[in-house]
Amino acid sequence: MRSNILAWEVSENDFPSTGTIQEKMKFFVRYAILAPSGHNTQPWLFKINEDYIEVIADRTRALPVIDPEDVELIISAGAALENLFVAMKYFGYGPKIDYFPDEGDNDLLARVKLIEKYEPSDNDIKLFKAIPKRRTNRTQFADQGVDGLILQKIENCIYVDKTNLLVIKDSGKREEALKLIERGDKVQCEDKSFCRELAQWVHPNRKNSKDGIPGYAFGMNDLISYAGPFFIGNLEWGDIQAARDRNLVKGSPVLAVLECKENNPINWLFTGMSLSRMLLTACDEGISASYLNQPIEVPDLKKQLKEMLGLNGYPQLIIRMGYGKQVKATPRRDVDEVILALNDNLDNEED
Repeated sequence: MRSNILAWEVSENDFPSTGTIQEKMKFFVRYAILAPSGHNTQPWLFKINEDYIEVIADRTRALPVIDPEDVELIISAGAALENLFVAMKYFGYGPKIDYFPDEGDNDLLARVKLIEKYEPSDNDIKLFKAIPKRRTNRTQFADQGVDGLILQKIENCIYVDKTNLLVIKDSGKREEALKLIERGDKVQCEDKSFCRELAQWVHPNRKNSKDGIPGYAFGMNDLISYAGPFFIGNLEWGDIQAARDRNLVKGSPVLAVLECKENNPINWLFTGMSLSRMLLTACDEGISASYLNQPIEVPDLKKQLKEMLGLNGYPQLIIRMGYGKQVKATPRRDVDEVILALNDNLDNEED
């Protein structure tokens, strides 16, 4: 396997069109692992059989402080599942999906069988092309609004039977949401357990890590990135982070909340699938995104957010969108590290 950054350089030209079905499924997983995840934990595994893939939650990569019920973990796996679907469709396979197929196994999120002779739509093609280009962009956005038709396209691309995207357009409610984000920053930064958990996943730029968040994702140079974990929880970090997030929100043309309609694992999974479709649709339009989930990760603030916005469902993600500068990709685990092969003949060659 090449460098974990070069995972983003996967090329459709390498698709094993004359290979076995297992080789093709392994290739699809290379696109699935480019999905976003909380703290870039990549909490997913894939089990390949003769004619289907199983998507499994990797709870060893959980975040028990900010995500005690593994909601964000399932959302992250749902994003990877959607990427998997997009790749399959592009190469002419219509996925047949069973969600949570085994009542006795809560880790088995989906079983996906490949059905040949699927004709990808123009939108399928656009989503696929966006997978290697998508990044989480934590930098300031340009002073440029998002066209209403583009925003409507993003709003309509999600799985509307399970999820809903609310764009906060009212200036008063937007300011209230911002105050909750600032409050969430301060509450979390006062929690030593939260700080320790986050520090475990923030890495210096030059560390050869396959997961977590490198300092450059926060705009740190190489030298400062070595001290990044130290800053977490020290030096009035809560006030500093709150001020930074206020500036990010003020400079973001779009602030939105993604909610699921029922608070259960299958709806969390669909939240992740909707998130992937949103981000890929936005990426295709040249729009960047990142997250400000602090109020959702603090129970009292989550309740306030839900009441303030008049949501009928359950808020799971706060997303900012706009036009951002190009940023580097974050690392990924090797494909062979996330595949549990049932077939001993599965191709294990160097990628």
